[in-house]
Amino acid sequence: MTSPLVILGTSRSDGDTRRAVDAAFGSRVECIDLNEYALSPYDYDHVNQNDDFARIIDIVLAADTLIFATPVYWYSMSAQLKTFFDRLSDLITIEKVKGRALAGKRAWLIATGVEEYLPDGFEVPFARTCKYFDMHYLGAGYLYTGADQLLRNESETRIRVFGSAVTGPNQKGA
Repeated sequence: MTSPLVILGTSRSDGDTRRAVDAAFGSRVECIDLNEYALSPYDYDHVNQNDDFARIIDIVLAADTLIFATPVYWYSMSAQLKTFFDRLSDLITIEKVKGRALAGKRAWLIATGVEEYLPDGFEVPFARTCKYFDMHYLGAGYLYTGADQLLRNESETRIRVFGSAVTGPNQKGA
C-alpha cells in the first residue's frame, strides 16, 4: 500500500489549508500542490493536453488513498481544486482507462474555513465524484480558522484525530 496522497488546492500554498494537512498528517502523506503545476481548464476540444494534468493523474493513480485539501471559498472548493475536478472529465472522454483505474481508491476531504462547521452541501461534489468513479468517499476533516481561540484549539485536536483515522492501522474503509 502506498502513502496517502494529498491533492492540495489553495491560493496560498503555505496557508491554513497546508497547516491543516501538516497538523493532520505530518510526514505520513505525499502531497501534490496544484500551484506547482500548469493546469488548464477543461476544454471540450481537448486542446489543453500539453499541460500537467496527465502527470498529476499518473501520480494520483499510483496512490491507494486520496485526500482532497481545500479552503472553503464562497461555500465551495477552491478554484485550483475545481479546475482539477473539471479536468477529471478527461478521464471519461479521452483517458477512459485511467478513469476506470480510479475505482476502489479511498478518498477523504480536508477543508478549512472561518465558519464553525463546513457549509451544508460542501461535501456533495466530492462524494458524488467519488461515486461516479467508483471510489470510496469516507468523509471530511475540518479545521476552523476563525478568531475564536477555543474553537481553534478544539478544531486542531479534531483534525489530528482525523489524520490518525485516515493513516492509522485501523483506517475506516480499509
